[in-house]
Amino acid sequence: MVIWLDQRLEKGGLPTRHQKLMHRLICKLALDFALAGDHDMRALHDAHSDQSLADIQQAQAREAQAYFEQTMGRELEEDEPFETVDDVLHAKFEQLRKQAEQRERQKEKRKNQRTKSASQLQAEQLLADAQGALRTIYRQLASAVHPDRESDPAERARKTQLMSDANTAYSRGDLLTLLHLQLEANLTETQIASNLAHDKIVALTSVITHRTQGIQRELRDVELDAISEFGMSPAATVTEASLSRHLATLQRRLHSEITAIKSDLLTVRDDAGLKRWLKEQDAE
Repeated sequence: MVIWLDQRLEKGGLPTRHQKLMHRLICKLALDFALAGDHDMRALHDAHSDQSLADIQQAQAREAQAYFEQTMGRELEEDEPFETVDDVLHAKFEQLRKQAEQRERQKEKRKNQRTKSASQLQAEQLLADAQGALRTIYRQLASAVHPDRESDPAERARKTQLMSDANTAYSRGDLLTLLHLQLEANLTETQIASNLAHDKIVALTSVITHRTQGIQRELRDVELDAISEFGMSPAATVTEASLSRHLATLQRRLHSEITAIKSDLLTVRDDAGLKRWLKEQDAE
């Protein structure tokens, strides 16, 4: 449509008000393509606009910079003038990140200067107990799956893999994988618990609880990414069924838009249809 309107304008013979409207429509329709990196659409936009897209973006960047500097109470760091609003946003978030890091360093410095509280000492003891339990679990697992004690070739290969996985998990401090490997090694609950003192079991329970909470946060982040990626409702629950329904609805909407665009392209082919279409666009 952008290309056709541009070509029709070159032929001339249209009323001035129609020409002005077509200039505006070309700029409007070409804008998204130009912002996405289409150089031909950028050239068409600039050819029909009083301002180049670069000038518009720089003006928007200056407005955004002034707004953020006013709300933040300090100037944004810049080596050269910002060209787009995205550049301003990047500079803003980078500055906020540096400020947050500085606050964190100051907080850590103050924390190190203070006498440790009872809760901090308890947390450190819990961590030490958990690390001790991790070593106990690893040693118990290594003893159970050591391949050199196995005569059967198939079983030796299985235990060799289990041992390799256990070494990797222990080096990463991956408690959940070690616990899973215990089950694969066919260790009973009694065997698992017999070598762990009560305080270590409490520590492991705490570690697992925190890890579970972390996994739940990671899962929610993935869901939010999917919601953003596919334009779903912020309140949507992301499942295979809900995503399939959403994509089916989106597909129907796009097909409808494509049909409307094809109809518009046929309508504007003659001047009478072009005038009707321009009138509809002007009304919008």
